[in-house]
Amino acid sequence: MLAWSFSARTVDEVARLLRSAGKHRYVRASDHQLHWLVDEALRDVTEFAPHAAAFEARRRREPDLDVASRDPSLWRAATIDEIVLVLVSFWTPGASSFAHRDRLAALATEHGLATADHEPFACSPDDPPHPELVLLDWELLPVEDLDAERHQGALTAMELAGEEVSPSDPVYQEGPILALPEIVDGAPLGVLPDDFVLWSDGSYAYSDYVFRGVAKAAKLVDPPVGYNDI
Repeated sequence: MLAWSFSARTVDEVARLLRSAGKHRYVRASDHQLHWLVDEALRDVTEFAPHAAAFEARRRREPDLDVASRDPSLWRAATIDEIVLVLVSFWTPGASSFAHRDRLAALATEHGLATADHEPFACSPDDPPHPELVLLDWELLPVEDLDAERHQGALTAMELAGEEVSPSDPVYQEGPILALPEIVDGAPLGVLPDDFVLWSDGSYAYSDYVFRGVAKAAKLVDPPVGYNDI
């Protein structure tokens, strides 16, 4: 995968970016997930209380459940509205945010999950920590499913680039690593230290065209910067 950086550093800018990334005509599916630690840390927030309660009930039913494992069931599907609310709850400066950060850090320590020691947003994507607390994934239409009129922009971009493409392969995109360091210390004053990054595989021209449209729809001040722009 290759990375594109976006001029999104405030919570509001990141929220607009993430909403736009899942709301355009090239998206086939979105898959966003939250780790149980997030629900538990935010259990005083109305939207997360039922999920925290449900997981607490599960632990009573399953006393041998290893809550520090990599069991996929320790994450749950989340809407983009829930994802945005998570970022707002942790990254907006104020007493509530500081309390949520402290609770999340304490829970991670209590359950042996405070093992990530990288600086926020500095972890190698080839060696992600456990657990990633917020997972952001999108799947775009494969080239062979693009409509000549509806998707003319990306088709033209690929034609001009003269790239070899795998027409039947979906294009996968994902967000940055959002583990404990990013959620707790990633935006201490409500602003990220650097531009927000999204990743994509497949045709560079296809992804670049889509990402430029996403940035424009999100009303970011600058277009994204990809490999060919450096």
